[in-house]
Amino acid sequence: MFYNQPLAIRFGTEFLRHVDQVDHLEPYWDSLDIAVAWVRASGMEYLSDRLANFLRNGGHVSVIVGIDIQNTTREGLQALLDLESHGHCETFVYHNEASGVFHPKLYLFRNDEEARLIVGSNNITQSGLYVNVEAGLQIDTTVDASVVGQAIDALSSWKDTTSRLAVRLDPAFLAQLVSDEYVIDEARALANMRAAKETRAARPTPPLFGARRVIPPPPVTALGRRSHPARGRAVPAAGSAAPVLPAAAPAGTVLLMRLRKASLTTRTTQTQIPIRVVDTFFQGVTEVQSAHSGLRHGIHEAAARGGRNTMKLEIPEMADFAQPVARFERTPEGVVYETYDVGSPQGDQIMTTLEEGRGDNTTQLSISDADRATWWRPI
Repeated sequence: MFYNQPLAIRFGTEFLRHVDQVDHLEPYWDSLDIAVAWVRASGMEYLSDRLANFLRNGGHVSVIVGIDIQNTTREGLQALLDLESHGHCETFVYHNEASGVFHPKLYLFRNDEEARLIVGSNNITQSGLYVNVEAGLQIDTTVDASVVGQAIDALSSWKDTTSRLAVRLDPAFLAQLVSDEYVIDEARALANMRAAKETRAARPTPPLFGARRVIPPPPVTALGRRSHPARGRAVPAAGSAAPVLPAAAPAGTVLLMRLRKASLTTRTTQTQIPIRVVDTFFQGVTEVQSAHSGLRHGIHEAAARGGRNTMKLEIPEMADFAQPVARFERTPEGVVYETYDVGSPQGDQIMTTLEEGRGDNTTQLSISDADRATWWRPI
């Protein structure tokens, strides 16, 4: 599986699905190894509660993190330390005083027989998990596959404390990292980022590139419920001593759709939004804005047999598309969409994500006939 963020995948959403994956109310994966260049509280806010549940259910977590260029923060490392109270968890800090930046982004899930290896560009920051343009590749294979062995060897070398390039994190070492300014507070890191943006914005010449906002979803924490993935049914936890499984991964602020044109035989710009989507993602929305032209288009209710049926939407860009797909994003300024035809690079990425979602029911259909249905998937 190829991850193309943020067009067709939000890595944070997919990662939490892997962490939450269960089999008969038990965790599917036994262990999780992570190696990233940077970790911040902004990223751990999404992961901490879900990883704590993974640990309470018997999972093992090992994290290796870099501290170069002051992009890892004190709060991010503290959040990793806090996980140790929930189960078998260890964190190592890697840094080379001579040269080179610790820059891998590797996530490895394992059980007795299988492994899921993800190698890409996503750090554990809010931007890395949801906002930045990032890429990654997921490989599902057997736990004894050579590529898994190579990944385990790399992880072992990175947390080898005899090299003195890696140190096991504990409260005393974190305090030393802070006092020696290897890591800084999150507020200071954010202030540095804002200052850099203000400097760029104050330049006398116009910007050379376009601008398009990407909005991260709100964090979703564990709700003390158990979920059975096959039935999508939640039941209360049996008691405080029982393992607690988290709620589903956050739906996010982005919706991918395969659209149905009002007519398949004529050039048309009208599509219909199913009521189930209107009452969730589009709730309270009366218009959408094109990311291509900046124009706004209204959403209008359609009735059938005396009741609401669908909502009609004009999308001028899809007039000549044979199989239109779209990406809708909720922003502070309203819902913004971009649309492409399957067969284009962007359209193929969106369609692939929708098709993959049918395997785990994260993609829903308006009717049972997939060829004629509208498809949608939150990411």
